[in-house]
Amino acid sequence: MRKSLMAGIVSAALFASIASAQTAPEKKEVLSNGGLLHSLLAAPVPGQPYSAVQITRNNQKLADGTNITHSGHHFVARDASGRVRVEMRLANASDGQPETILVFVTDPVAHTITTWVTGPKANKLASVVKVPAEKSTTAKAAPAQIRQDNRPQPIITTEDLGTDSLQGLPVSVVKTTTIVPAGRSGNDAPITKTHEVWTSTDMKLVLKEQWEDPRIGERTVSLEQFSRADPDAALFRPPAGYTIKDALQSLKELEEKLNQTQN
Repeated sequence: MRKSLMAGIVSAALFASIASAQTAPEKKEVLSNGGLLHSLLAAPVPGQPYSAVQITRNNQKLADGTNITHSGHHFVARDASGRVRVEMRLANASDGQPETILVFVTDPVAHTITTWVTGPKANKLASVVKVPAEKSTTAKAAPAQIRQDNRPQPIITTEDLGTDSLQGLPVSVVKTTTIVPAGRSGNDAPITKTHEVWTSTDMKLVLKEQWEDPRIGERTVSLEQFSRADPDAALFRPPAGYTIKDALQSLKELEEKLNQTQN
C-alpha cells in the first residue's frame, strides 16, 4: 500500500513537470543523460537504440581526511522507434524477494507516458497519460522580473576540450568553470567549481557528467554496461496481467487513498 502511494505521488509530480515543460513558451533542448526527468523530457531520438545502467557516484572528503561515498544505479533503454524506458528502485531485493521497481515508458509515436510497478507487492496496474505532440504556442512569456543583486557576480567560462571516446562512441567534451567570488555566499575567498560533460552528438545522449565543488565534493553520473542493440520490445509495454488505466482516473483514486490514510 505504502509503495503504491509512493509510486503514485512520484508519477503525479513527474506528469506535472512534463506538462509544464510541454506548455512552456520557450523550451530549451534537453539531451538525455539516462536520468528519469531528462529521459522523459528529451526530444525523441529514433534510429539510435541503446540500453545501459546509469550510475551515480558521490564522494566527499572531509577536513580530517574522512571520505564519504554514496552510489546509486538504475536501468534505462531506448528502442529504434524512440521509446524510452527508465526504472526507479522503490525497494531493494530482500528475503528472497525481487526488488520493487517503478517503471516509466515514454512513447513519442503514441504520445503517451505509461507507468507501472513491478515486484512482490505490485498492484498490477499501469497508468497512461497523453502528452501533447508539440508544445503549446499560445502561451505568452511573463515579463521578466529584474531583481537587483548587489552581491559579487559569479564568473563563468566554458572550454571546449575536444573529442574523446566513451563506450566505443566519439564524444565531445565541454568543461564549464564557475568562480564564486568572495562575499557572494558567505565565503571569505573565491570558490571554484567545475562541470564536465561528455556528449555523443550522433545519439543525442550525454554519456557522462562530472561536477567538482569543494563545498560538497565530487559527483559523477555515467552510462555503463552500454549496448547499442535494439532492446526487447516487451520492455516498453506493461507485463501480461496488468490492468491499464487512464492516469487521471488513477490520480483520482490515489487522492481517495490519501484521504483515507489521513482519516
